[in-house]
Amino acid sequence: MSKGRVEWRPLPALWPSPAVWTDVGEFMLLVFSPDGIPTWEVRRKMKIESSGDDLIANGTADTFQAAQAAALFAANAWS
Repeated sequence: MSKGRVEWRPLPALWPSPAVWTDVGEFMLLVFSPDGIPTWEVRRKMKIESSGDDLIANGTADTFQAAQAAALFAANAWS
């Protein structure tokens, strides 16, 4: 898992703002704010032969930064 700084990039406008994503190892991390609630998801990167749900873990947090930290923590725990 990455020990360096993680670069979060903006998600397309269709995601509830603020909304960012990053890749960490074999996972894609998403953090967004539906109804103003900071929400995070960890998803396995899609493979062509892959099928089924790619969601590994998700949750909510008190702040957007806490949601980013929770997503990173979960990705590290699953790696």
